[in-house]
Amino acid sequence: MNLCVVSKGTFTKEDYMELYNFFKDDIAKYTDAFDMAFVKDGHVMIMCNVTDEEKFYALFDDPKSKEFDSKFNSTDTVYSLQKVE
Repeated sequence: MNLCVVSKGTFTKEDYMELYNFFKDDIAKYTDAFDMAFVKDGHVMIMCNVTDEEKFYALFDDPKSKEFDSKFNSTDTVYSLQKVE
C-alpha cells in the first residue's frame, strides 16, 4: 500500500532524524520504497510503499514514537495513495 505520512510538531530536523535512525532498520523491513522530505523544522513528509501494514503501523504505537509525539507535540496524518497510470 502506498502511503503519504505528514508529521507536524515542534521538532527539529535533527530530532526527527534521531527518531528515524532508531526505526530505520524496521522501516526497511516493512517497506520496499521510502522517501522522506523535510519541508521545514516541525514539518516532514514521507512517501512509502508498505509491504507489511500491521508491523509498519505498530511503529507508530511503539513507546519511542509515543515519547517523541508527547515531547514535541507531534502528530501524524496518513494518506493512502494510488498511482496514476
